[in-house]
Amino acid sequence: MSILRLEAAPLTPIDSRYIQYVDLEILNTGMEGFEMLAHVYGEQGLQYIQLIHLNPGSAVPLHHMMTEHKPFQLVLVTNVNDFAHTAVTVRACNQGQLIAVFTQENMIRTL
Repeated sequence: MSILRLEAAPLTPIDSRYIQYVDLEILNTGMEGFEMLAHVYGEQGLQYIQLIHLNPGSAVPLHHMMTEHKPFQLVLVTNVNDFAHTAVTVRACNQGQLIAVFTQENMIRTL
């Protein structure tokens, strides 16, 4: 299993006060399919959860994961022990305007 995590809070490098929602695009760049469980945790606990399957070469978008300008953690858990074929783009938005883009390179990674 591999875990990718992105954290946002006030007055941190990713400042949640400016993020109303995030859009994700997850891409499998490998030759084998895998599953991913996407979670968003907020101040009150789990806010969003979805299990997705990524076929080889496929991309799956997840839109309008609401964070409402509050601290949150985006946690992506795969059933593979490798990050090499998982590409993630996180678009942070506020009132329909793109304010920042993050990738798997900005995420905390755990095997």
